[in-house]
Amino acid sequence: MKLNSVYLIDNLEFLKKSDSGLIDLIYIDPPFYSGVDYEEFSDKWESLEAYLEFMRVRTIEMHRILKPTGSFYLHCDASAIFDLKPLCDKIFGRENFRREIIWNVGSVSGFKSQVKGWVRQHDTILYYTNSEDFTFNKQYVPYNQEYIKKMFRYTDEEGRLYRKRRGGKQYLDERPGNLIGDVWNDIYSFQTATRSKDYLGYPTQKPESLLERIILASSNEGELVADFFCGAGTTLAVAKKLNRYWIGTDNNPSAIELCKKRLNIK
Repeated sequence: MKLNSVYLIDNLEFLKKSDSGLIDLIYIDPPFYSGVDYEEFSDKWESLEAYLEFMRVRTIEMHRILKPTGSFYLHCDASAIFDLKPLCDKIFGRENFRREIIWNVGSVSGFKSQVKGWVRQHDTILYYTNSEDFTFNKQYVPYNQEYIKKMFRYTDEEGRLYRKRRGGKQYLDERPGNLIGDVWNDIYSFQTATRSKDYLGYPTQKPESLLERIILASSNEGELVADFFCGAGTTLAVAKKLNRYWIGTDNNPSAIELCKKRLNIK
């Protein structure tokens, strides 16, 4: 395995050749069992059983190559989440399931709004660790100006804004912002943000801000991040920007060429 590289290969073949306990963080955005042919890749399956077996054997190998302190994020939707969750529970251990992250993908307008019934507005990310001893860096979003104006109404002699708390002062410049929980409403998918500068037109491509949040939370600089369904290479590009090592695989030649161009590698 050569670090900071992408491989055109079936990920199961690559995983089986990899040593155990190598990776600090794995994020995957695999086929969803959606029944859609995206041209770049097909998400049509002979049966649900065939899809789950495809996911099972690969998840076993990804679990094996994670470090004991490693984390695993599986991006999915309602198409198969209720089958993937028990599968991952068995592989990682139910006790190592940490959270179901709900990503509000944004607008309910457009073609999908024509469905009869409630319009799907979110994806799910299943978050597991390999043990009780895992990396996690809490993430925050900055306070908005309206909140600051309302809550931090006092200024000291040095010009620092603060609010009164239990007889003391709580300074704005010492507060990191609002803690991020497991419902993410502040990151738009490319279904909504089609003019984003990091949108490359690849089907199912995820925004860099989504991967930035995951990578910052579950890894540190100098650690190794992997994506074995790397597609347009968003995970890898963000890991590179955040000074992590990275590795990616995909079985789509077009995706690998796009990754290499985006990452400026041969």
